[in-house]
Amino acid sequence: MKTALLLLAFCFLTTRQLHAQPPAGVTFFAGSWQAALAEARLQNKPIFLDVYTTWCPPCRRMAREAFPNAKVAEKYNARFVNYQINAEFGEGADLARTYAVGSYPTLLFIAPNGELVQRSVGYTGINGMLTLADMALAIPKLRRYLAKGARAAKISADSLRRETGQMP
Repeated sequence: MKTALLLLAFCFLTTRQLHAQPPAGVTFFAGSWQAALAEARLQNKPIFLDVYTTWCPPCRRMAREAFPNAKVAEKYNARFVNYQINAEFGEGADLARTYAVGSYPTLLFIAPNGELVQRSVGYTGINGMLTLADMALAIPKLRRYLAKGARAAKISADSLRRETGQMP
C-alpha cells in the first residue's frame, strides 16, 4: 500500500513538473496574418515574421539551430508575436509580395499596425538572431527620440524667430 501511494505521488509530481515547464524554443502564433496583427496590437508587441520555403537550406538550418535555442526563444517569445509563413503557398505568397520578399529566409520585424520596421535576409546564426531582435526593438525608440528631437528643434527655431522678430 505504501509503495502504491509513493508511486502515485511520484507520478503526480513528475507529471505536474512536466506541465509546468515553458515550451522549448520559439513559439509561433497559430492563426491568420490578420489574427497575428490583432494579437500584436493586443499585446502591444512588434511581430517577428519568418518568411521561409521548404527547399531553402538556410531556412532549415535556422529552424534546426536558432528557433530551439533557449536564448533566442527567451528573447523572441518575451518581446515579439512570432509568426512563420511559407512564401510559396496561400497567405504566405501574398505576404511575401506585400513585403517584397525575394530571398529566403527573410526575417521581417513589423509594427502592430503592419508597418515594416526592419528586414534581414539570410540566416545570421544564433548571435545574429539576438542582435537582430535588439536592433528591431531599438528602432522604434530611435524614431520616437528623433521625432521628439525634431519637434524640440522646431520649437526652439520658432522661439528664436519670435524673439528676434523674424516670424512671418
